[in-house]
Order: sequence, then structure tokens, then C-alpha cells
Amino acid sequence: MYNNLPALTDNILWDKNLISSDYANLDEDALGAALQSYSEAIKALKGKWYPLHDSPLKFWIARHDQLTLYRPGLLSAEQIILTDELEEAALRLNRVGMAAAVDRLVQNRDTDRLKDIKMGVVRFLRFVRENFSLIQAGFIAFSPSVSSQLEHQRKTQLLADNSERHFLQGVMPQEIAQLYERSLRIRGIERIGSEGHIRYVSEKALPGEISLELRDCFSSYTNGHMFQNIRPVRENEDGTLTVEITRGRPGSRASFNRWVQGASNRSIYFHYRGLLADIGQSSEAGASLVTRCPLQGKILQKLDASGRLSRRMLEIEVPFLKDLSLEEIFRIRTDYEPSVTAYRRSLRECALAIEQASGPEEILQLQMRFQERIADEGLEDLKQKLSDWKRQSIQDTALLAVPAVLGYMGAPAFSTLATGAASLLQAVLGARRSHREITRHPSWFLLRTTNSRILKR
Repeated sequence: MYNNLPALTDNILWDKNLISSDYANLDEDALGAALQSYSEAIKALKGKWYPLHDSPLKFWIARHDQLTLYRPGLLSAEQIILTDELEEAALRLNRVGMAAAVDRLVQNRDTDRLKDIKMGVVRFLRFVRENFSLIQAGFIAFSPSVSSQLEHQRKTQLLADNSERHFLQGVMPQEIAQLYERSLRIRGIERIGSEGHIRYVSEKALPGEISLELRDCFSSYTNGHMFQNIRPVRENEDGTLTVEITRGRPGSRASFNRWVQGASNRSIYFHYRGLLADIGQSSEAGASLVTRCPLQGKILQKLDASGRLSRRMLEIEVPFLKDLSLEEIFRIRTDYEPSVTAYRRSLRECALAIEQASGPEEILQLQMRFQERIADEGLEDLKQKLSDWKRQSIQDTALLAVPAVLGYMGAPAFSTLATGAASLLQAVLGARRSHREITRHPSWFLLRTTNSRILKR
């Protein structure tokens, strides 16, 4: 996990004018060179990567199409880890040639893949600029994506399908294989015209293309296969193989069924392998894997019969802090760090209790109790402490003199002080302890933020 700002701010990709023009003036070679330079800079920073430690309030989000999940956790999470989209852009750029070759087999209009890659880089750079302070402070970190690297390898290799009926049971638990099979729907399709439109064909037909749908799946997977014939042409000096690929149709029902079985085995296997890679990487980072995919959630439940792997989502409504800006979140986490730390400690305790909860009703009670503790009872308790502290401070000594007195006098033995000086120092130290107790209260940042927002309005 790393802070990518040192590697990115010195890169040409950081240029505001280039970002505003969607990198229109960067050709493929220039973009590739910029991404390569960024990758080398990240590797050079490896000694400064963040140390790994486990925490239930540390979140690892696998893909950038799930970025909407990061915003609600910025205040409560200790750290949010996102995969580095520039690494994925470099991988995609390296296989543009392979993708262009595959495009020839599909009837659709030309795809500007370079433009699509540029737009992904632009979105990522705008995200980094918007969250600059949070990234700089370490609240947001980045990580390479093992699942993206595996997907890149898959897309640049020629793979033979395994049409064995029980293949999946050999690479995953039987109950997970059965879940996949129940979730899978396969239909034959054919293309219409040159616009890329398709239509479904009769189940009796033997089409040369099929679509696959995994119900309740929001994560990426291969959702289509074409029947192809491959013929080796020559072996090149660099060890690569030149082949001829032509589209075709299965010659019989048996051939069609073998092809469909092999295609479905491949899609399911690589979907499962990607999830395992994400689980493994999040575990290495000591973080909780965050996913919005219902199918992945069901798979995690099957993997986690003991209840040690998956965590229930903790949702706490804090009505005082809706629609916080990124600047306000950064200020809260830095200006009121002791209070936010205490808040997260309470949240962690609640999260651990929820993991042990026996049912939905107990979970709801725990969530309501947390809200009462922080936002209701916590604020009343804090206001009472503030009132007592202010009254005591006015009676005993000037509060503004506390840092100067402590800094000058240090902590001398009371026996060496005159009676008046001793009583003054005792009052100062007492006020200081009260002040520390207040600023470390888990509701302190709520009160301060609420008051400042009221003043702004």
C-alpha cells in the first residue's frame, strides 16, 4: 500500500491542461511512456510503503467501478485502500494489439480503445486531485491489483477450454460450484448488422455465439463466447506462435454442448479465481474486502461456514454529519484526531459485537445503541463536561495561560513551590486533564463540526 502522490505529481499525467483536454495531445507512445515512468516511480518508493496491520475498520475496495463505496467510510474507516487504476491502464495499453485482432471477429463499429484508456486515466487523476489531502494524510492508500494482473495474463494467452462436466467441483467447494450453476443462464445469440446489436435464437439452434449471465452479479466476468477454429501457421523466432483464427459453428449438438460446457467452466473459474485473489490481497493488507456484488457475498458465506472470514456491514446513521465535503472530512480527521480515534474505537467495539450477533434484531439494537452512545447521550455528556470545565477554569485560572505555564514550569515537585504557586499549578493541571478528557471524547468532533457548520450557515 502506498501514497502515489510523489510518483504522480512529477509525472506529465498530472498536468491540469492535459487532464482538461482528456489527454487529447498524448499519442499511444507518450501515454505508455508516462505510465511506465509512473510504475517505475512507485517501485522506487517501495521502501516507504505503509506498514501492514490488521483492523476491522480498514477497507480494501477491489475495483474503481465501486468507488461510490469509499465515500461513506472516509470518516469512520482507519484507512481505505483502492486499487491503482494507472497500473490497470498500463496493462490494457499493452494488449491493445490483441484486442484489435479480436475485434476483427466481431461485427461492430470500430472501438477507440486508446480513447477509452485515456478516459479511465482522466477519471483516476481527477479522483486523486479531489482527494489530495486525504491521500497525503494516509487516509486513502493505493495498491496494485493481483486480480487485474491475472486477468491481463488470461487475455494475452490462448487457453484451451475444459469441457469436463465436473471440472468446477475439482477447483472449488461443491456447494460453491452448485451456487454458480444455479446462478448461470446461457442463451444462444446472433449479431444483426454492423452496430453490434444481437438477438436471441431458439434453443434448438446451433449458433456460433452465446451469452452468459450470472444472476445477482455486479462484478466483472466474461459474459460472451464465440465458437472459433484455430490453426497454427508458424512458430516465430521469439518463441511466439502465429495462428489463424476463424469463426464457425458447431457441427452437431454434441459438439455444441461440449463447447457450451467448456465456455461456462472457463467464465466461472476465472470469476472465482479473481474473487480469491481479491480476498487474499485484502487479507495480506490486514483489511476487510468491500464488495457490492450480491453473488460474491453469497460465495463468501459459503466459504465462511465458520463465520471467521466475512463481516456484516456496519451501518450507523449520524444525522449531524450528512453531506460532509472532502475538506470537512480532512479537517475533522486532523483537527480532532483524538476524538475521531475514540469514535472509531467505539465503532470497532460495535463492529465486533455485530459479528457475534445472533440475528437481525440484535444487530439493529447494537446499531441504535451506538448512535445513542455517540450522537445522543454522548453529546449531552460532553456538554455537561464542557460546562463543568469552563466553570472550573474561570474560577481557578485563566485557561489561555495553561500551555505557557506548563511549558515554563515543567513538572516540579510540589514541595519546592510556595503555597500559592502549588495551588495555581494544581488548578492548571486539573484544567488540562479536563481539557484532554473532553477533546478525547468520541462525540467531541461531532459537537465541534455541528457548531462550525451552523456558524457558516
